[in-house]
Amino acid sequence: MFFMPNIIFRNATPLDATAVVNLVNLAYRTEGGWTTESHLVIGDRLVEEDYLLSLKKTDQLILLAQKDEQVVGCIEIKMEGIQAQLGMLAVLPQEQDQGIASDLLDQAEKIAKTHFNASEAFMLVLDVRKDLLEYYFRKGYERANEYAPFPIDLNVGKPISENLILEKIIKHLD
Repeated sequence: MFFMPNIIFRNATPLDATAVVNLVNLAYRTEGGWTTESHLVIGDRLVEEDYLLSLKKTDQLILLAQKDEQVVGCIEIKMEGIQAQLGMLAVLPQEQDQGIASDLLDQAEKIAKTHFNASEAFMLVLDVRKDLLEYYFRKGYERANEYAPFPIDLNVGKPISENLILEKIIKHLD
């Protein structure tokens, strides 16, 4: 468990399923907050079944930010070789712009390095989300010059445009 003023960071559990699913879908699929993708992707970003399956895997975890007993943010860490894929970074729209996402990202990078021995972290970001890419570039991520189609088969929503692609960005963990 990690602490910052009024925020506790902890690993997610099955008991957090409803809170995390609601949080992620609010952050990604409603009009609230700057992380919304509702104009690009329709459908749920996360469903309870996928959340619970991810908790059973030993090579990944979901880190939560909790404020006053409420889950207000999350990020997922999945290992792929020596790289940690960071994703599902979400903060409740009404809690955004308080540094919670930055703190979650910092904690996830530390956990990836110390717990999973990752030497690099990477993220897959919608290439049209220039503001989001700029945010990650300010956090030390760089373009990997790799792209992938939107993962329709992963049950994370359906793109409105067939041309929607993900850009890989990467950061070396020192």
